[in-house]
Order: sequence, then C-alpha cells, then structure tokens
Amino acid sequence: MSGFSNRYVGIVKEASYGTDPTSGYVFGEVDDESIKHTYDVMQRTDMSRYGTAKSNTGKEFSEGDINMAMLADNFLGTVLTGLFPTDTVTGSGAPYTHTFTEAGTDRSFTVLVGREEKEHTYTGVAMDSMSVSANINEYAMISASMMGKAESALASIGASSPAFNTADPLYFADAKVFFNGDSTASNLVKSISFDINMNRDGDNACGLGDATYTRLPPFQRREISGTIEFNKIVHTAVESEPTYTQLTSADGLEFSGSGIELKVQFGDESTADVVTFNFYKIRFEAPDANVSGRDTQTMTVPFIALFSPDDSKMMDVVMKNAQSAAY
Repeated sequence: MSGFSNRYVGIVKEASYGTDPTSGYVFGEVDDESIKHTYDVMQRTDMSRYGTAKSNTGKEFSEGDINMAMLADNFLGTVLTGLFPTDTVTGSGAPYTHTFTEAGTDRSFTVLVGREEKEHTYTGVAMDSMSVSANINEYAMISASMMGKAESALASIGASSPAFNTADPLYFADAKVFFNGDSTASNLVKSISFDINMNRDGDNACGLGDATYTRLPPFQRREISGTIEFNKIVHTAVESEPTYTQLTSADGLEFSGSGIELKVQFGDESTADVVTFNFYKIRFEAPDANVSGRDTQTMTVPFIALFSPDDSKMMDVVMKNAQSAAY
C-alpha cells in the first residue's frame, strides 16, 4: 500500500464487547484523528520520604476524536448508531431512509487507524459525543469523540484495503433550518452548531482484576446543546424564527408540543445523500445582539434540547442513501 492509502480510519460494530470482528470494516473520509492509548499513573508517597517513591500504571484505555466533512455514507451511518442505536429502514428502493433513534441496545465498535507504517486496533470503543457544524462557505463538519479499551493490536500497514466514498461532502448550500414545525426553511441562519454528549462513565466500565474496560462505558445523562447565528437581529419572524422580543421576554422562549420543533437538514429530501437532525423540544437562551464598530450586526442564540413527553424522545437523525440494510 502506498500514497495516501496508508492513512485511514475504519470502524465495525462488535457482536461481543471488546472482540474484534476482523472483517466488515467501513472506512471514512476522515480529515484527522487523535485516538490514542493512554493510562492513569498511580503514585505512592509515604511519611518517610519527601517525594513520590513508587508508582504503577493505573487504568488503561483509549480515547480520542475523528473530524470529517459530512457524507451520507456507511461510515457516518455506523458512527451514528453509537449515539442512536436503533436504525429503522424504509423504502422499496434507493434511496432508502434510515431513521436513527435514541432507544435500543447500546453498541460497541472496533476501530482501525492506519498511521503510515503501522495499523492500530482499538476494541470496545463507545461513541461518547458528536459535534455538528455548518457555516457559510464551508463544508458541513462532524466531530465524533470516542472511548474504549486499551489498544489491542499493532499490525503492518496494508492489513486493510480501505475504499472511500466518491461523492462530494454536504456543504453550506445543502443546509436548511426549519423552526417550530414550519414547512419552509429560514433564510436568516448564518451558521449553526450543536453537540450531543452521552457523558459516558469510564470508571464504571472497569472491574477489579483487569487494567482496562471490562464492559461498555455506560452513558449517564444525554445532553444536547447548540448555537444558532442569524444574519440580522430577528425582530419579525419570516419562517417562525425566534424573535428578539420572544427571547428576552420574562419566561424566555421554548418550542414544544408534538412534532419536530427544530429541523436541520443537509441535502434535498427528494434525492439520495441526505442527513437530517430533528429536535423535538427546544429551550432558547438569551440572545447576543451587540454591535462592534461598523461590522454587520448579527444575533447569536444558544439553545438546549429537552426530552419531549409528547414524542418520547429528544431527537432523532434521518439519513437517505443507497444502503438497503440497517446499520
């Protein structure tokens, strides 16, 4: 293997926690990665010495991020199941619609990373968080943070044969943002970003008698937050956008009820290669609408996603592509 193909990231779902399936990997168009084997260091300091005299390796694990442009491909589909474990597929032909939901059995993965001369294997990997961003004149970007067992194997490069998606990633002109159930997208959004955090507990994935994780790190509270930047102060809603007056009212502003309250779509729903993030209850925070010199005035609004009792979820993700089987 030569050229750029000696750098890659592949992922596959595990049937049994921490066991490498050894086949079935899908590879992503990853910009960079920071996955590494790491460990805690224990230290012993007793009353007879003025400094640490003894130490040992503590808990061993792996952690890191991958950053990539958004593609409605098998790599993203697999990564999504680490946060939304149930994938329901509909459609009688391509494009098929994959709906990823929060309920279901948590999943673990084996991750391969090709680094020039060696291929590194990380098993028992859990997805801990995901960040999504879209800005004018940029590709839509995704960052996924993961944690797992200690690095398990080191092989010569060339053990895997990665194949990559030939489609162009989704970008800012593919993005549409819908507010409060409105069927027409807003043309006032300049940028949007949001984070989905599972708050996984690595300490409670360990047990006596083993230096690394013995089970999938359990997630605690799911937290979802984000920021929307409008290209002007919204005093009058055009397509159900939150207005400055609503945002600064005594009770603040919440979009709630049955159905989607914030929809962030990348791609045309009538075609393949679409990724849509649906939020079912949104609480907005106070806006930032200050001026600086003669710069164009904008309005930045943080938000959090809440659990919707009417819909029994916080959010889901819908992806359309040519894949007929569930991820």
